[in-house]
Amino acid sequence: MKEAYIVYEDDEVIAFLDKYPLFKGHTLVVPKEHYENIFEAPDEVLCKLIKIAKKIAKAQIKTLNADGVRILQNNGRAAKQIIFHVHFHVIPFYYGLEIKYPRLEINKDDAVEVVNLLREALENG
Repeated sequence: MKEAYIVYEDDEVIAFLDKYPLFKGHTLVVPKEHYENIFEAPDEVLCKLIKIAKKIAKAQIKTLNADGVRILQNNGRAAKQIIFHVHFHVIPFYYGLEIKYPRLEINKDDAVEVVNLLREALENG
């Protein structure tokens, strides 16, 4: 099992870097309790997830110099949900960069750098 690069964690939520990021800093925000999709998750859990996603998005803009951020959430196979545990993608976007396929596995050095930057930004508000 590979190491997770954890950006944020509390009793209910964990946020970690995507194994195959679209761009440097691509983060998943996940409840620790299992809910298959957004329809199963209680409203209070969804509120907590989106609040954490917003904080991470702000940290990505501040520390990674992202030009914008996409917050994405898929439900059901038809919507391309492949992990059947509700989660939000928080993806920084940059002018001039295109998504490359196939997506490459995260680089450990980049991951450690990004985690440190995002954690510091989250701690300092």
